[in-house]
Amino acid sequence: MFTKIYQYIRAFSLDVVAGAVISARWIGNYFNADIPSQAILALGLTVWLIYTIDHLLDARKIKSKDALFRHMIHYKNAPYIFGLIALVAMILIFVLQSLEPYLIGYGMVLGFAVFCYLIFVHFVRKKVYWGKEWFIALVYAMGICLPTVGYIQNVPPILIYFWLQLFLLASINLILFNMIEYKVDKAQGFNSFATVKGVDFSRKVILFLLFCFVITWSSSFLFFKAEELLDYQAIFILMGSVLAMVLSKEVVLRQEEWYRVIGDIVFVLPVIEVIFIDG
Repeated sequence: MFTKIYQYIRAFSLDVVAGAVISARWIGNYFNADIPSQAILALGLTVWLIYTIDHLLDARKIKSKDALFRHMIHYKNAPYIFGLIALVAMILIFVLQSLEPYLIGYGMVLGFAVFCYLIFVHFVRKKVYWGKEWFIALVYAMGICLPTVGYIQNVPPILIYFWLQLFLLASINLILFNMIEYKVDKAQGFNSFATVKGVDFSRKVILFLLFCFVITWSSSFLFFKAEELLDYQAIFILMGSVLAMVLSKEVVLRQEEWYRVIGDIVFVLPVIEVIFIDG
């Protein structure tokens, strides 16, 4: 029963949304940023809209019953999901009215970039790979940091450093999923980093990104001296270690898509800091 429920949670990207909002609150707490709940809610709704629209656009291309569950569920229930998108969009517009204008401006710029990219990838140049995973990782990390930037009104070096770690982790996460889902994506005609570059090269890139993450993580203790940094870096290295474990156990974790369960939970791990330490 629980497995079935969680399968739907993953299919509708609710675990990704949870990771974004928890990580955004976590980053804000480091700077004691007075981020209102409405800003965090707006981020969660926006992330859900982006992922859901992307899944709907991907679902148009499925060719067989061998498609991934998230694509099948969006394909079969497209009319209802479009209605839900309209409802969520209206709620988002209502929530945005309570936010500071400059934060809305930042969000609109980022949202417009995502909108243009999705249109370009799905409708303009459908047959060419345009680095979708890198773009999503970039936007996801920026979205997590955006509420903090909006409410402290500057970008301190440590925030850039946090963003870089989030970007590396998100990139590893996405390319790892591509690599594991290579055969399904290839059969369905989806362009991904793995289908274009190959599984072996994807694995090498993941290992390189993990190496970059470790170097970046280690260098923090040379450049930043804040006492709170140790707690945050402990969470970051835990997140990186979990993704490294998924890479090492990919064959075992293919069953029931456990690689996605564990991989997406990575961005929920900061809840440890938010609840048990800051709370």
